[in-house]
Amino acid sequence: MNRFPPYVRSVVTSADPAAWPVSGQGFNECSFTSLANALNLLHGEARYTREAFIRELGPLFQPKLGGTFPPLKAVQLRRRGYGTHFGNLSHTDAERVLKGLVDRGVPTIVDIYAALQIGGLRLWGQHATVLVGYSLPFRDATGAFHEEYYLVDAQWPELGRFDLAFNDVDRDGDGVPERYPGNRTLSRHEFLRLWSSRNYCPVFRTSAEHDAWYRATMRRAPGPPVAGWIGQSLLFGSDDRVRDESPPAPVV
Repeated sequence: MNRFPPYVRSVVTSADPAAWPVSGQGFNECSFTSLANALNLLHGEARYTREAFIRELGPLFQPKLGGTFPPLKAVQLRRRGYGTHFGNLSHTDAERVLKGLVDRGVPTIVDIYAALQIGGLRLWGQHATVLVGYSLPFRDATGAFHEEYYLVDAQWPELGRFDLAFNDVDRDGDGVPERYPGNRTLSRHEFLRLWSSRNYCPVFRTSAEHDAWYRATMRRAPGPPVAGWIGQSLLFGSDDRVRDESPPAPVV
């Protein structure tokens, strides 16, 4: 009972709730709760609380105005010595990147529900969650096809009802619910629809580990001058591309 189904890939291999030191959030505290949940999963124990991250930002946390600025997650993580960055995967194979991070045991904060859209551009996401797993394609006992992503969503299904068992369900037809990572399951289609910003913030134990992964896996697309690049990174996240993908053809 302490194992996930064989088609599941998870940042934490044990399905024992004790291996999942995560918690729910307060009103518009998703960014801070996701930071604490990701780090506690990384360490396998409850080392961090959302309250500590909230105190640190002081007036930059405004719950009545939606919380705080999403890129600040990376700042708070780096201040504690963890390896991360606030990136954007809109122009690359985003699923390949996220699945690779899960396979490495790296929890990744992903912001779902677009908060602001200007034309075809989506700025950030409205709600921070932690991606903790995905499934290989599989069929349940009825023959229905599934391909899923698993999240720790600190306000799912609503504030005050956080429960790790919420997404456990009987798929093999034996009458006993199987355990799945996190507390929220999204189909592949629904996850990609909700994660429209394509922002991500991977949480590595050290900067050296993060930087080695980035050099081996990713490349940053050529961008505007320095001032423009800084603005782009703050608004959309760095424009990350999988290294061995062919660059887009030049416009002629």
